[in-house]
Amino acid sequence: MNDPKTDTDTEAAARWAVARARALGADQAAAEVSADRGLAVAVREGETESVEYTDERVMTVSVWCRAAGGMRRGAASTSDLSEAAMERTVRAAVEIARCAAPDPAAGLPDEETLQTDFRDLDLWHPFEGGVAGGVELARRAEAAAFDADHRIVTTEGARFQTSEGGFTLANSWGFSAGYRYARHELSLSPIAEDASGMEREDDWTEARRVEDLLSPERLGARAAARAAARLGAQSLANGDVRVLFEARTATGLLDILEELLSGRALYRKASCLLGREGNLIFPRHVNVEEDPYLPASIGSGLFDNEGCAGTRRLVVEEGRLAGAFLTSYSARRLGRRTTGNAGGAYNLRLTSAETRASDTFDVMLARLGTGLLVTEVFGHGVNPVTGDYSRGASGFWVENGRLAYPVAGVTLAGNLLDMMASVEAVGADEHPEGARRTGSLLLPKMTVAGG
Repeated sequence: MNDPKTDTDTEAAARWAVARARALGADQAAAEVSADRGLAVAVREGETESVEYTDERVMTVSVWCRAAGGMRRGAASTSDLSEAAMERTVRAAVEIARCAAPDPAAGLPDEETLQTDFRDLDLWHPFEGGVAGGVELARRAEAAAFDADHRIVTTEGARFQTSEGGFTLANSWGFSAGYRYARHELSLSPIAEDASGMEREDDWTEARRVEDLLSPERLGARAAARAAARLGAQSLANGDVRVLFEARTATGLLDILEELLSGRALYRKASCLLGREGNLIFPRHVNVEEDPYLPASIGSGLFDNEGCAGTRRLVVEEGRLAGAFLTSYSARRLGRRTTGNAGGAYNLRLTSAETRASDTFDVMLARLGTGLLVTEVFGHGVNPVTGDYSRGASGFWVENGRLAYPVAGVTLAGNLLDMMASVEAVGADEHPEGARRTGSLLLPKMTVAGG
């Protein structure tokens, strides 16, 4: 079951930890050993502000000891991979397990749920540019922002981060596998100023391959345009308005959906979607797909944190709730089978059967007509049990399909169940970054309260 790209050092350490735990009396054991190297550089007004290196090796051991009423679990970790330190860590995990309360749902995943298809997902593309290369990317992004608009008076800096590494996960079922990975991010925070005051904007690009990042020049120009467009922002009168969530803001709905459908939320009865599987939660034209196996994607992975295989599937199919995000533990609590989501959801994409290639952002603005374009939401005003939604927002007031003026200092309120059920249209303007994808989302009504 070995992946040919697994680092032999992490594999040997993980296998050793599992064997040692079993020798010390654990009925089941799992160990993950990872090695990760990272670089982060920050530039502000053309000068290098910071350079940070990381080089970490970590071993985490989980063991289960059988007892009346279920399994007792213990876990311990160490960043010291000397044999003496690993021995202490394994012993600590076993001692903790012997003192823990038994749990009938605890234990390794069922053996038949473990991954056996070790395809190459093309996730490992280390950055070869070193400090100088990282600083150059950040400087180019910041310089592009200054060049794009004279109202960009300063920045809070440009930052390039890169990491790469590998890991092995092993358990006492005989599973032992891992893979190498890399990810890179370039971000920028320009500040615009005019007679009305100052406005700040954050923008970023991330990818598995550096060449897939948005160019520093495009990122800088885009961030500058967004910051300058916010100048002179106004509030709004209280009332119900049509709302268009910009694509990159709309992806937040998928994060909320993941939270509501997590096994933990479901077995704790802390989700407004509890008991709604098989029911319509979106209009029939909406689907939400999960795909763990997209090559070179930020949200891809060969298996979850337990070694279980994920599945390409529709979580929402023609508007109906068709699935959840379960670990082995939460699945047992719910009397179900793991979906391979220990560690969270993989790539999620919301689409509409009614979307056409011609449904650009400008077309979506025209469909909005008069209402609020939301480009940012903030705060934590989401109640997962009731679905009540109340968050700070900023964006633009739109009249007759055209941007009228920027908006800030408003509260956007509604209910998640109503928001999902009322999705009127999904744009073709997908935001290309990250593990969550959707076009802009048009909703017929939400409540706005001015500051």
